[in-house]
Amino acid sequence: MTFPIVDGVPPGRALLGSRIRELIEASVCAGDEADLAAAASRVEAVTAALRAAGGAPPLLLAALEGGGHLSVNNPLEGPGNPLAPPLSWTHVGPDEVRAEVLLGAAHEGPPGRVHGGWVAAVLDHVLGRATAAAGFPGMTASLTVDYHRGTPYAVPLSAEGRLDRRDGRKLHATGTLRAGEEICATAKAILVHFSADRFPVSTSD
Repeated sequence: MTFPIVDGVPPGRALLGSRIRELIEASVCAGDEADLAAAASRVEAVTAALRAAGGAPPLLLAALEGGGHLSVNNPLEGPGNPLAPPLSWTHVGPDEVRAEVLLGAAHEGPPGRVHGGWVAAVLDHVLGRATAAAGFPGMTASLTVDYHRGTPYAVPLSAEGRLDRRDGRKLHATGTLRAGEEICATAKAILVHFSADRFPVSTSD
């Protein structure tokens, strides 16, 4: 199987993903005084129109800074996926990667704090990008997350990751998630390195 690579990101898909992301946040925060039934009816109509337009889209891949490719529908940073929180890379290098992420009320677990599963997902994604940027793309075999304090939402968070060492195909990586200067969570992971031919891509349309 080969996956087409897009030059950048289809603007319509990115715009739709952004608007649905805003809708998710608005629906979570909507008060009972809002006309929720009317809103549900309008959403239903848009959903029906999208379904009528065609089947499942191909797994489009966009080229990444520092090498590699990423699905436009990636659930952590794919602009076409409304589930993906706004995550942007501030540094991508072989020694370390850093990203900024903004999680919202839709990601809440404890009151006023991000659900721990989303914290783990962000760190897992950052560690995967770190090993790829170091030249060893891999898939997570184990992930250990230590939660040092509750992670706030609706404030900018910074995540960083690095490949510490390689033992054959085993990649040992560590990462940190911060809110300002406070460490919210740290992670250790073992990833298994795979060769590029395991997931071939094509430049054809």
